Amino acid sequence: SLLARDGPRYRGFIVAWVMMMMVRRNILLALFVGMPLVTEALWAGLKPKLTSKASMLREENGVDTDYPWRFDGRLWFRPAFVRAPEELPGDVRALSLLGWTVGGVVCLEYDKSPVGPYLEYVTMGSLVEKRGALGQWGSRLFVSTLAAEEVCRRTWAVPAEVADIRFDEGPPGAAGEPARGAAGLVVAEAPSLLPKGGGQRRAGKESIRVGGWVATRSSGGEAAAAAAAGDSSIRRLFGGLPVLWTPSIKALWAPAVPFQPRASTGGGEPGPVALPLHRLRLSASSLRLHLCGQPATEALGVPLPFGLSVDGLRIEIAREDGEL
Repeated sequence: SLLARDGPRYRGFIVAWVMMMMVRRNILLALFVGMPLVTEALWAGLKPKLTSKASMLREENGVDTDYPWRFDGRLWFRPAFVRAPEELPGDVRALSLLGWTVGGVVCLEYDKSPVGPYLEYVTMGSLVEKRGALGQWGSRLFVSTLAAEEVCRRTWAVPAEVADIRFDEGPPGAAGEPARGAAGLVVAEAPSLLPKGGGQRRAGKESIRVGGWVATRSSGGEAAAAAAAGDSSIRRLFGGLPVLWTPSIKALWAPAVPFQPRASTGGGEPGPVALPLHRLRLSASSLRLHLCGQPATEALGVPLPFGLSVDGLRIEIAREDGEL
């Protein structure tokens, strides 16, 4: 045979050919086994981004392309004198007198939002200033659903916390709905000023109770019925109020920012902290002042004896637009 007669002559070629086939087979085997693993790894890296993008698109429920997110419902704001914070995030400065400033509570009920109905409670911590702009800083922000917490953190970087929130139509804990105005608006159970468990999420869910919520429905149920039916044409007497929002520190600002950001001084000194900025547009169909007497507590400060409710509220949020 050819191998018996000329084996020594072709031995090197045969060995090289056999090795090439082995390498080739191993390469094919590696490709056969490895390609699914590589594909799976690539998909695992892309899937969260694609899912997040798809979720954000689904959550854009605005009626104006300039304001892709919309919240419809009602709110109650009750101011209070509170101790001025010693430190604030984002190069923000507290406005205070003799160690006191104006804070309070804001309670919101959303009939419609990017993630459906939910409740929100904000502890307002101080009047603040940055670059000449005046604002109100929220020390803690609570929502009633996990979906609301997730969209707040993912879409706007709002450090929201899930809490057990209940807004009772009548006095706190009472069954049924009393006649309009029979029970005043009151915070029956307030959250602590500082997070439980050293600020760890899920360390302990706060319990929040507000009574007399029926008093906020000053539109006679028209706003809630329109939101439930998906009707965005409710007549809003007060519309288009511009407000600035820095969600990462839970602060609302007047729409004017007089001064430019300060320049870094160099020499190892940290530069100014830039806060992502969004424009808001606020509208409402009904406003009402209320007498809201409530004793002073550590969690609530010294509440002022009045508050403002807003029904037929619409909050529209624009995309990030600059920095403060």
